Amino acid sequence: MAGVCKIEITETVPELKKLLNHQKTASGFQKIQALYLLKIGQVATVTELAVTLGVNRITVQRWLRQYRKDGLPGLLQVKQNGGRKPAIPAEARDQLEKRLNDPDNGFQSYGEIQTWLQEEYNINASYKAVYATVRYQLKSKLIKNNKK
Repeated sequence: MAGVCKIEITETVPELKKLLNHQKTASGFQKIQALYLLKIGQVATVTELAVTLGVNRITVQRWLRQYRKDGLPGLLQVKQNGGRKPAIPAEARDQLEKRLNDPDNGFQSYGEIQTWLQEEYNINASYKAVYATVRYQLKSKLIKNNKK
C-alpha cells in the first residue's frame, strides 16, 4: 500500500512511554509520540500520523529520516540558533573583566570603558552595550572616585 511507513523502531513500547513522560519540549514530545503511535500500530501512514499529531507530512518525514540516520539521540537533539553576536567579543570582555577586578587599574565611567575598547580593540560599542556587559554579564561595578 502506498504511503505505508516502513521504519524499524528499536525502542520498546514501555521505553517510548517512559520517554514521553520525560520530554521537556513540545517538539520532543511530538517526535516520541510519532514513534510511539507507529510502534503500537495506531497509525500506518505518514499522512495519517501527520494528521494525528497536527503537523505537516513533510515534518513527519523529516523526523523519521533523522531517526533512521541518527537514532533517538539525533531525533531529540535540539539545535541552537546562532543569535546576535555580542557587541564586545569574548577576548575583549575577558580583559575588561580583569581591569574591572583590579582596584588600582579599573574604570571610573562607562564612557572611559568605551574609549578603552575603541583604543585597544577597535570596538565601537554603545554606552548601553557597555553598561549591560559590565553590570549584567560580568556582574561588576566601576571603581569609586574617592578623590575629594
